Amino acid sequence: MRFRRLTNEELLALETEFKQFLIIHELYDEEWRKLAAESPEKAEDFIGLFSDVVFDKICNELTYLVHFSDNLVSFFDVSSDPLRAFHIQSSKDISLDNEEAFRAAFSDHADKLSFFKGQKQLQKPKAEEVWDLIGKGCQKCDESYFQFYMQAFDLK
Repeated sequence: MRFRRLTNEELLALETEFKQFLIIHELYDEEWRKLAAESPEKAEDFIGLFSDVVFDKICNELTYLVHFSDNLVSFFDVSSDPLRAFHIQSSKDISLDNEEAFRAAFSDHADKLSFFKGQKQLQKPKAEEVWDLIGKGCQKCDESYFQFYMQAFDLK
């Protein structure tokens, strides 16, 4: 498995898609129930494969990510290779550990923020690179939020 197994709740939410996935693999209701009862490890393999398909699609569709830490906010544009990274850092006495603190610091202490940018060639398929960033605490970021803060880099 490349990512992680979907939870039972996630599988329930994707029940229709999972049934379609099983049908594509020629497993209909009766065959699936029999497989799950007689060979649970094979049934788990199908759930793992479906989980990979789901997370691969989600990660490949993501375009922007953001990560908040004590005194650093990182934005990532993962829409192409190379991946572009934009970092905004504050001094130790200005917190950037969540969106609200970041907005306050950006509006009240912009002169005390440092701006850095860079890029990185993808070392793995995009979905796996995005998954790694999410594993490190990144969250989905919508385009308007991303673009708003990117304007600051144009001014620097």
